[in-house]
Amino acid sequence: MSARESRDERPGPGRRQSLAASDRRPLGTPRPTQPFADRDRAGRTDPGHFERKYRADGDPWGYETKPYEREKYLRTLAAIGPGPFDRALELGCSIGVFTELLARRCHDLLALDAAPTALTRARTRLSHAPHVRFELRDLPWELPQGPFDLIVASELLYYWDAPLLGAALPRLESMLAPGGRFVAVHWRGDVGDGPLDGDKVHVLLRERTTLRHRVNDDTAAYRLDCWELR
Repeated sequence: MSARESRDERPGPGRRQSLAASDRRPLGTPRPTQPFADRDRAGRTDPGHFERKYRADGDPWGYETKPYEREKYLRTLAAIGPGPFDRALELGCSIGVFTELLARRCHDLLALDAAPTALTRARTRLSHAPHVRFELRDLPWELPQGPFDLIVASELLYYWDAPLLGAALPRLESMLAPGGRFVAVHWRGDVGDGPLDGDKVHVLLRERTTLRHRVNDDTAAYRLDCWELR
């Protein structure tokens, strides 16, 4: 897989941050004050970019059809472990393809995205699973209240620049319950519409996290790491 592939040709997508506050669905718990300034919003890809993609194509990055995605999902689940996880969080759930697989290992799963059109499809896909909830949120400004036994960030974090990701990481770590796992997986090619790439994201995470490294399963196509709070 060429690192020069264009963003629309890449096999796995990235994720989003959010739109109108009136569209957000409350979690039912207080939202903590976030340590991010409004000026930091320039450090992430415009959230409207992703909504436009989903309005033009229901599955713009081939989550439902591409072999890359199917193989990545299986290896991500292996890194996560069998669970069950009492309370899990998926950052950037898109249309819910991976969410559906992850839900089988969770008692309660909160899935977040910034594209309303994608969330509509995800809710329809998981309408049979009342233990899965979907919310439209502006990440990382509207991270929910922890603790979580599992946090998954797949194809999301390269849409935040290095200062914003560095500021968000301690907040993500603080949301984990003791023994909780943080899993990150990102494509290694040229994202095109994000300030980082998968390699830079995982180098930054490895350098700055205070969590214990548990699993690494890199391939030529993507980086995959799992950390644990001990």
